[in-house]
Amino acid sequence: HFFHKACMEESLKHKNQCPMCRKTIGEVRGQMPSGTMSISRSKVKCKGYENCRGSLVIRYDIPPGLQRMYMVNPQQPHGGKSDTAYLPDSIVGRNLLERLKYAFSRGLTFVVGTSATTGQNNVVTWGTVHHKTSPSGGPHGFPDPNYIENCNEELDNLGVPTSEECKEKNGGDDEDEDAVVIE
Repeated sequence: HFFHKACMEESLKHKNQCPMCRKTIGEVRGQMPSGTMSISRSKVKCKGYENCRGSLVIRYDIPPGLQRMYMVNPQQPHGGKSDTAYLPDSIVGRNLLERLKYAFSRGLTFVVGTSATTGQNNVVTWGTVHHKTSPSGGPHGFPDPNYIENCNEELDNLGVPTSEECKEKNGGDDEDEDAVVIE
């Protein structure tokens, strides 16, 4: 495609994808505030994955702060968010975890915006990648036989590499507890 250089530079400040075909240009990145993603294991099994050895527990902590220049309302305060998500401790769960770690480290997991449930502005909300916040039951919990496939598709749409590529970029596949910090 052909674009004016100045127009393309301005476009890329907001989103690193081609405005015409929407292909990601360079490293994928989001507009998430700083925070941590901690991973641990639990013997609690995700419903529908009873043959697994347990679950992978992901703890997200985003402290309150000021929105950065690339966010919706620069220099305005935003609230914080703490949440827990679950994956089956299986090969497909661990592969998905690598992709979720990559997405978090590139600022793709949360956004600052308006809460769909409370209508409150300038709060940290989930981005476009769905998470299961309960190992069993509830509207955002297991069982969900399509969750792994759907989540991988959402990550594909964001330009997140395969689990193998993410493992390399994330620094291997450590079997112990892990943490990802973005600042």
